[in-house]
Amino acid sequence: MSESTNESRRPAFRGWMVFAIVAAVAIAAGGITGRVILGASGGTGPSNTVLRFFQALSDNDAKAALAELATAPSDTTFITNEVLAASHAAGAITEISVPTTNSTVVPVSYKLGGETVTDRISVQPVGNGYKISASLNSGGIAMKEKVRTQLPLSIAGTQVTTDTVVLLPGSYPLATVTDHLRYGTGSLVIKRLTDAPSANDLKLEVSDVGQTAAATAVTSSLDACTAQKSFAPAGCPFKLTVTTADPSTVTWMLLSKPADDLKITISATDVTRSTVEVPLKMRISFLNGTTTVPQDLAGIQAVGTVDLLANPTTVDWTT
Repeated sequence: MSESTNESRRPAFRGWMVFAIVAAVAIAAGGITGRVILGASGGTGPSNTVLRFFQALSDNDAKAALAELATAPSDTTFITNEVLAASHAAGAITEISVPTTNSTVVPVSYKLGGETVTDRISVQPVGNGYKISASLNSGGIAMKEKVRTQLPLSIAGTQVTTDTVVLLPGSYPLATVTDHLRYGTGSLVIKRLTDAPSANDLKLEVSDVGQTAAATAVTSSLDACTAQKSFAPAGCPFKLTVTTADPSTVTWMLLSKPADDLKITISATDVTRSTVEVPLKMRISFLNGTTTVPQDLAGIQAVGTVDLLANPTTVDWTT
C-alpha cells in the first residue's frame, strides 16, 4: 500500500476518534449524573417535569418538588426540607433516569437506599408545560386506626396529629414515647409516589429493647419468688400445697430459662396491662422430719401482666 493512500485515510480515522471521544464523554456524563440527558434543564416536556421533581426530591428541596405537582396536597406537614432530609438519611435517592418522551405517562427509575425502583408517573398539561398528576400515596396514608392514644407516633421527628398523612418517596424513621414498643419495623419505606403502606407496616410490635426489658422484669420477679421461704410464695406463679413440713426449710430452684421462652401479647386497649406468658420448670427442696425432700413440680405456664410503658418494666403474676 502506498504512502499517499495511508495519508488519505488519516482524516477519516481522526473523525472517528473524535466521535468516539464525544460519545464516551456523553455516556460518562449520563453515568455520573445517573440521568438520561434531556437537554436544557428548563425544558417544558413531560420528561423534564418528572426529572425536575425527582431531582428536587433527591436534593431535599420540598418547595421545588411541590412546584412540579398539578395539585399540591392540602397538608404538607411531612413535605418539608427537614423531613425529606431525615427520610433520605438512610435511603438516599440516586441514579435518577428519565427517558425523553412526549407521553403523559413517563417512565422513571432511581435508587432508593441502594434498591432500584421503577415507576410510571402520570402528568397532565398545565399552561405551557406539564405537572405531575399522580395520586400521592393513593389518596393519603390513613393513620386514624393505626396510632394508639397511649403511643403517639412521630415520623422523621414530626408528630402525627391528623387522620391522614402524605409522604413522598423515602425511608422515614418512626418513633413513639417508649423504645419498648415500635410501629412496624421502626421505619416506613415509601418507594413510589402512589404507594400507601398496609396495616402491617404500622402494626404495633414489641421492640428488641422491650423484649429485653420484659425478660429482665420476669427474671427479677422470679428471683425474688425463689428467695421466699414459703411453700406458696406471695405474688408468685408457683406453689406446693400438699405438705405439712416447716416452710422455713424450703429452697426453690428454677430449672428453666424464662428469658428464652417468654411470649408478650400487647393489650388491644391498654399497653400497661399487656400479657406475658412463660413456661416454668421448678424444683423445691424442704426438710420432712430429718430428711431433705427434693421434688420437681409439673410444668407451669406462668401468666402475668406487664407494663410496657414503665421503666424499669414491671410484671404482676396472675396465675
